[in-house]
Amino acid sequence: MKYLIGAILGVAFFAWCFSLCSPAGINKTGHEYMPDMYHPVSYEANNYSAYSWNTWDTENEHSKASLSQPRSSVAGSIPRGYTGVFYGDAAALDVVRGKNANNAIAAPVNGQVPFYYVNTEEDRIRCEKEMVNNPFPISNVNLEKAKPLYISLCGICHGEKGDGQGYLYVGPQAKYPAAPKNLIIDEMISAGNGRYYFAIMHGKNMMGHYADKLSFEERWDVIHYIRALQAKSKTLEYNEKSNTLSNVEKPALGVATGPVRSPQYAVPPPPAN
Repeated sequence: MKYLIGAILGVAFFAWCFSLCSPAGINKTGHEYMPDMYHPVSYEANNYSAYSWNTWDTENEHSKASLSQPRSSVAGSIPRGYTGVFYGDAAALDVVRGKNANNAIAAPVNGQVPFYYVNTEEDRIRCEKEMVNNPFPISNVNLEKAKPLYISLCGICHGEKGDGQGYLYVGPQAKYPAAPKNLIIDEMISAGNGRYYFAIMHGKNMMGHYADKLSFEERWDVIHYIRALQAKSKTLEYNEKSNTLSNVEKPALGVATGPVRSPQYAVPPPPAN
């Protein structure tokens, strides 16, 4: 009798062990075989989940938002083959991009440029006042490059027309109760370029930053595209031949005819010690 009970218990034990790996379904991985094989303890970029299974940050030394942000590169470092310097004319840019006969090696104009503004309201206002000019001229080619960037990164909330009616707000997959900013109202048309660049670098309210998703030139191209949407909403022109929206952004092949703003830095100098 003892042997029979032992055999039954042994079979039950092995059956129980095998059951730990099941059942699994379409949207369910099944039971855990070992700790942490189902519940991750790492923090994922752009995911604000609480990660209750995490044990290394029990002291709450960092906020969930800061832990979920992509990590920055080492201060002062630049990826090999990349440059963050702005070159003032098309011929110089061609040299940097490897299109010149004397320089066949391209050095992409990347996001490794200084940004001397911290994420505060005071610096946001200062950034808008100081970063006035778009360092890249209005180019139809770059507007076309910026269109898919805007639609995929900005249009989902701000709308493909810039009217704040993105599908994440008004569509069947709407997720956000707070209305995204309408970019084609007069307030945003008159807003300085620094306001847009600051939002790209630091985010605003429910919008996260896009500093790691857009290169230096792409950020300014997207701002150009937003200006083009604003011009379209006012039946004005904004292209490489003519700009009747403002006199800040310069057409590559034409002359701006809009209202004048005082020129300033696209990338301001570092603050004085």
